[in-house]
Amino acid sequence: MKFTKEAFDLVLANPKYEGAKTYLVGDNKEKLDYHIYICVVESGNVACIICEKLPKEEGTNNYEIYEFNGNKLLEHNVVRINLLDNKTDKYKMLIDRFTNKKFG
Repeated sequence: MKFTKEAFDLVLANPKYEGAKTYLVGDNKEKLDYHIYICVVESGNVACIICEKLPKEEGTNNYEIYEFNGNKLLEHNVVRINLLDNKTDKYKMLIDRFTNKKFG
């Protein structure tokens, strides 16, 4: 999947924890509806987004975290994203910080 600069700009234009109803681009270049809440910059080139696929399913944890190269997004206006495994410590830490609104 891919993340576009257009979707990134929509997320940045909204309050940090409310995010924006936008999209990711599938492998067949189709727009997939997602609600992207926040973009977290981890270093000079590593960033991630916390999002939910739409429509949301009730009563389940639908959060997905994708990592990407932020510099490439800014250079090329689109970047390939990689799904972060929800069993990793990094995923758990990011979700905890997001749900407890601990991003500065």
